[in-house]
Amino acid sequence: MKDPVCGMEVGEKGESLTHNGEEYRFCCATCRWAFEQNPKQFTES
Repeated sequence: MKDPVCGMEVGEKGESLTHNGEEYRFCCATCRWAFEQNPKQFTES
């Protein structure tokens, strides 16, 4: 999976969060925090 914030490849052990029924994984807590602040920025194309 790719971190939706920074684009880094992440494995099963990365930070994770479920948003609108979809699971997202992050390389670090900072990227997860950024996603939580404004998920639309990272989920809308």
